[in-house]
Amino acid sequence: MKNIQGTEENLELFNDNGKQVYEYFKHPFGYSYEYTRDSNGNELSYKNSNGYWYEYTYDSNGKELTFKDSYGTWYERTYDSNGKVLTFKDSNGFTCEYTRDSQGKELTYKNSKGVSRGFDKTYTPEEVLIILKEFKEYLSFSDEIQEQEWFEQFKKKQ
Repeated sequence: MKNIQGTEENLELFNDNGKQVYEYFKHPFGYSYEYTRDSNGNELSYKNSNGYWYEYTYDSNGKELTFKDSYGTWYERTYDSNGKVLTFKDSNGFTCEYTRDSQGKELTYKNSKGVSRGFDKTYTPEEVLIILKEFKEYLSFSDEIQEQEWFEQFKKKQ
């Protein structure tokens, strides 16, 4: 640790890069809390004098993987090679998953509540979106919600 600042009522620790890795604060009325962070400044944990706490974990790229707290709440995430969320699940049984193309653009989304959506996208060689068709499905019925064709607008701008 490079730097320590504070008093017995308030303490902060910083790493060599100037990132705060620990903080303790005690309010004059007795309430206190404490945070820890990793060397990149990502919050790892929190706890207070009332007994509440939570914790996070991260991948090597600093993307949040998990959260859990003293109430029994938790969630987990996974990511693709582009750093985009692939899956999510939580302590209430909610899940969702995404599919993406090789450039990380969302193709489909589906969750445990019966909602799904998909996208049919057309791009110009310059990566300008010209046609977007969005399909959504709720529980057992399917409905094509939106179809926007921007090709005519694109041609007018050329």
